[in-house]
Amino acid sequence: MATAIPTDVETLIENIRIEQFWWDGVQIKIPFHCVYACIPNPVADEWKRIKGVSVPLIHVDKYLIPLWDPFHQNMSDMPKLAVVISHHKGNQFGLFAYPADHMDEHIILSYDEWFETQSSFQ
Repeated sequence: MATAIPTDVETLIENIRIEQFWWDGVQIKIPFHCVYACIPNPVADEWKRIKGVSVPLIHVDKYLIPLWDPFHQNMSDMPKLAVVISHHKGNQFGLFAYPADHMDEHIILSYDEWFETQSSFQ
């Protein structure tokens, strides 16, 4: 007996959900599966200079999360939101965050549409 794939699951297979947020007047788009959390009103537990850039560090449970300006600028004030991004290399997992002034509603794109927007894939 054939079973239909639920619409919610089918949409995930054929499309990609994109989270959209704004920082310093520029819209930034990140695939939903990369967004680990969104922290409102983040507080820096410490500040560190990394590669000449002032970076706030946020302690969340056992993680120390650097809050990187996506344009590699010094940060002097904390943003309204910290969008925490997960990444991995091999079996090592890590977190970093981007600052955000506000979040927009997510959008759904086909994978082809998403890849067209990515300069590294062109």
